[in-house]
Amino acid sequence: MKKLFALILSGLIVCSFAACGQNNTSSQASTDAAATTAAEAQTSASEGGDVIAGGYTDAASPVVPDDVKAVFDKAAATLTGVGYEPVAYLGSQVVAGTNHLLLCKATPTTAEPKTTYALVTLFEGLNGEAEITDISNSDVEAPAPADAENPMTGAYAEPATPEVSPEAQKALTAALEGLDGATYEAKALLGTQVVSGTNYLMLCKITPVTQNPQPHYSIVTVYEDLEGKASITDTHDFAAEDDAAASDATQAETSNG
Repeated sequence: MKKLFALILSGLIVCSFAACGQNNTSSQASTDAAATTAAEAQTSASEGGDVIAGGYTDAASPVVPDDVKAVFDKAAATLTGVGYEPVAYLGSQVVAGTNHLLLCKATPTTAEPKTTYALVTLFEGLNGEAEITDISNSDVEAPAPADAENPMTGAYAEPATPEVSPEAQKALTAALEGLDGATYEAKALLGTQVVSGTNYLMLCKITPVTQNPQPHYSIVTVYEDLEGKASITDTHDFAAEDDAAASDATQAETSNG
């Protein structure tokens, strides 16, 4: 009887160890499967394009999409003192919602307004919220829309579309020959001016050639002469509203001093 009990007990112990081994194997298999799935997800994300949460993705076209324009109009309706008109779409940023970066014409509501350019950040919330969260101004005067019937000789004319024309891109490429230190990407054509040759007014994304480059936007003037030789004749950066106000105050103090 004791021998029979010992045999039964031994059998139970063996089965118990076998079950534990099977559970450990299953747990390891589940862990390995989870790791494989995570690795595959990471690979898919890295191969999925340039969209990275927290970073801006450049727009494929500077033409402002209708849905973005509708959100912008909703947000701009709350602003006073300056009217903003989107002229070029630059990119989007995935947050808890979406940030949209646009180049706008900024026109003060004054008797003799001067229309200039501004970089505007538009936030679109997940629940339909719309808010302009940042504005960086420039002192570059925006050209008037081109009038085919009454062209203004010697004045800048705004193109019908912000798409960079082949002629403007060719002029910029020629102007950059031999220049080092930064790369220039033409993002929008803002105006052309026929002189003894042609001036092109463009919004460019400029990236310094450094170890940790910080790209920024500038409005660049490129002059191309009648022989096709080109050069960059002017560059204007943007300043946040607070920075611009501080600069004006400093200039005023200097003048008064």
